[in-house]
Amino acid sequence: MKRYLSLVLLFILSVLLISEWIYPFSELTELSTPNWIILFITISLGSFFLRLKYYWTIPLHLIMIFVVSGIYYAKDSIFSLNWFSSFFQITFNGFRDMVQFRSSDIAMNFILIVFLIALWLLSYITTYSILRKQRIMSVLVLTVGYLAVINTFTDYNSNWAIVRTVLEGFLLLHLALSSRIASPNRISADSLKRNGLFYHVFVVLLLAVFVFSSLILPKKAPIFPDPVPTIKNALGINTTRTVGYSEDDTTLGGALQKDNATVFTARTEKGHYWRVESKRVYTGTGWANEKSADITSFSSGDDFPIQLTEQTTGDTKTAEISFASSSDYIPYPYGTQTVNSAVDSFSANLTTEKINPVDTIKNYTVQMKSPVYDIEKMQKADFSTLSSAFVSKYTQMPKELPDRVTKLANKVTKDADSIYDKAKAIESYLSSSGTFTYSTEDAKETPNGADYVDQFLFETQIGYCDNFSTSMVVMLRSLGIPARWAKGYTPGEGEKKGNDSKSTYTITNNDAHSWPEVFFPGTGWVPFEPTATFTNPEDFQEPTTETANKPETPNDSTSTPETPAKPDKTPEQEAGSSSTGETPKQEQPKTDSTSSFKLPSWFWWIPTGLVAVLLVLVVLFRRRIRGYLLLRSLSKAPEFSKTYHKLMKSLAVYGYVREQSETLRHFAIRVDNELKTADFTELTKIYEAQVYSNNDAEKVMKPNEIELTERIIALLNKHDK
Repeated sequence: MKRYLSLVLLFILSVLLISEWIYPFSELTELSTPNWIILFITISLGSFFLRLKYYWTIPLHLIMIFVVSGIYYAKDSIFSLNWFSSFFQITFNGFRDMVQFRSSDIAMNFILIVFLIALWLLSYITTYSILRKQRIMSVLVLTVGYLAVINTFTDYNSNWAIVRTVLEGFLLLHLALSSRIASPNRISADSLKRNGLFYHVFVVLLLAVFVFSSLILPKKAPIFPDPVPTIKNALGINTTRTVGYSEDDTTLGGALQKDNATVFTARTEKGHYWRVESKRVYTGTGWANEKSADITSFSSGDDFPIQLTEQTTGDTKTAEISFASSSDYIPYPYGTQTVNSAVDSFSANLTTEKINPVDTIKNYTVQMKSPVYDIEKMQKADFSTLSSAFVSKYTQMPKELPDRVTKLANKVTKDADSIYDKAKAIESYLSSSGTFTYSTEDAKETPNGADYVDQFLFETQIGYCDNFSTSMVVMLRSLGIPARWAKGYTPGEGEKKGNDSKSTYTITNNDAHSWPEVFFPGTGWVPFEPTATFTNPEDFQEPTTETANKPETPNDSTSTPETPAKPDKTPEQEAGSSSTGETPKQEQPKTDSTSSFKLPSWFWWIPTGLVAVLLVLVVLFRRRIRGYLLLRSLSKAPEFSKTYHKLMKSLAVYGYVREQSETLRHFAIRVDNELKTADFTELTKIYEAQVYSNNDAEKVMKPNEIELTERIIALLNKHDK
């Protein structure tokens, strides 16, 4: 009874210990609840504690991974055919991206699957350490190390998690030690039985005293405010990032070093914002990376699928862009009509408005018209025509945003008569009031728990474009004005040669930039420039009736690139129409005829699959393999002692493990009793006679000894079936 109670306590503590891996994963990946993953490891540990065979545990875990991932990510029922096919597609794509080292393309649903597989392995290791070895220190150290890394390099606060882990770990160590002491042939087992209750109570009280003391006693403040820069400085790693375009904006802040490396050149008549993408969800520390399936494809020369403004004016202009090295995205100016390139196929993410070629691109041309930003029209814009869904989408803010940000926005715009005037008032306050200073070198990192915008507006008041642009977006949103964050490049430095009407602009990493966009009904998305010392390159003017024209699209005057006036469009309609009104084509990747030969992506699945199958076979037939290798070695007149040691290892693989308190003779008798033979005892007597003899020469196995060994291996294989 005491043994069963001890096993139950070990099981419960093991579940609590491995749960400490789940809480930070659930929070950082924004899963709805960690409960289903905790249920997964509970069943996983239970299967190992019950010592189920691998042919039960492997199917059980595969089914649980399918079900748990479906609970979080299946759109329909987890037992529907749609989720069944989606699950295998997610797994296939995820492994393909891993093999090809495309970490940025790995989806969150595949990360969950990998995490569940890791928990499966951790459950097995934990059970093996507890039940077989009666040791838990390795798992405890691994868990504490995991929490320490998470606490140091992410926003997750694992202070209490580490306290819980150490407490759970010490209780597990105590129970494992008790199990070892109480094992057969231990000298102190009787003493433990007599004083068991006192022993357990004493250990629990001692742990309680240590934990209570650690909580109430004064603590010395940390020497370093943030260990990450200290660690990097100690290793000689430069902690300052360099200026340049980056896809990850989830954590903004900190100093930047200048980088004059050329990204691309643009031959055009005037400078433009070179737009790459926009972002919508502000988290308090930066801008979330949105995973979107709203992708449309288009070909070179087709109508550009991203229409930011409703009116353009003037003749069609051309800009010629050339990258310093091949790129997997294309910057484009406001008013873009078409993109032409030797790379014929492109994909447009309609959520982020980022354009990617199906292959890398070096050169392309853009045909564009000047967008119309009619100030009078924007001042009279009727925002009541916007749907509530659209306004809610672009006025999103974190619940933890301090109230003083909204109060400041109201104060700055109190004299403004229109929404356009409010936007200009905030732009002017940030860029030219003298309150804020532009600097990449002196910008500060945002402390844990603080809001990025609040910290800049009220504490540091020094930063670069990310600080200014994000602050303007958040201030506008606090007033209920739809706005979003755009990023790309400024015009760069222009150089004109001779009588050429066009200038060649050189855009470097230093020209990477971000700015806010505000939506005005009847106009579209309008760029503003709140960053101190920067100037908006776009023209704001009232166009004449003769030069203004509508873009040649079937959209009416009240429609927008985001179609805010039509919130009730069904998902099927969304998937069947692009912003240009055309039906999206199926993406047909094409490669440049001059490109070098590339192996198809599926090719790498062949060696990966072979390795996986080989590993599975090795695991499933490891006992037979070891027995076969031992039999092969018998044909070469092996040394007796080495063969005996190999046989002992084979017995361990089959589950016959010698206890620390057992002599070889007792172990041999126990094995023979289970195999119903006397061969191993006889072989052990021969081994002991050799060990205790005075002859140091290695003894070669005799035919009868080889026969004994072969019979033992045959019996092991028979009992394993």
